[in-house]
Amino acid sequence: MKTEMKTNKTGWRRAFSGLFAAVMILGMFGCSKPKVSAEDMRPVLEELLPKSAELNEIYFGDGLPTNRDEDAVRAFYESFDTDIAAISYEPVDPDCGYETVDDIKAATLEVFTEEYAEFLFDRAFKGISDLFDEGTETEHRSTAVYAMYIEQDGFLTKRVNLKDDAIPLGRTYDLDSLEVLRSNDTGVQVKLKSFFDGQPSVDVEMWLTETENGWRLDSPTY
Repeated sequence: MKTEMKTNKTGWRRAFSGLFAAVMILGMFGCSKPKVSAEDMRPVLEELLPKSAELNEIYFGDGLPTNRDEDAVRAFYESFDTDIAAISYEPVDPDCGYETVDDIKAATLEVFTEEYAEFLFDRAFKGISDLFDEGTETEHRSTAVYAMYIEQDGFLTKRVNLKDDAIPLGRTYDLDSLEVLRSNDTGVQVKLKSFFDGQPSVDVEMWLTETENGWRLDSPTY
């Protein structure tokens, strides 16, 4: 009798251990499953990617179109001082839909996260400066790259040599190839096939974050 009871207890322990292991394995696989699917993210990217292409042209391409109205251009050049004249900016065409720096920022925040947008804002509206002789009496800061866009006396202006800094653009994406790689509480990582100038190119991975205003890209798309 004692031997039989001992055998039963051992069997229960083994059964419980097996059940516990099975639950743990199922839990591990359950946690690894994406919280969102490709079907969830496809309409999101269908909306965001075309908007990001327009913003890429603003930040990394030739920039916004310039005003060709001779009277407006003349009024602009009569309005700024010699420092700005030396840097060479030209007025942006207001018909393009952007009349202020805030207009560009608002459009950017409809597509990208605040963190990624800050990188774009620094590049476009602050320029890049280098600090020399830090901590000494001769410490000074020299501007290496001037801002891409500034506002001057009511005009949104663009630096005239943006074309010199432009990168090749024109990447498109195959949304049917969309694959969710992983997701967590902060966002989701996806992968898509891309094309450049109509030719197959590299697969691109992107990270998206769900904000209180909807999904936003947290990765470049150019």
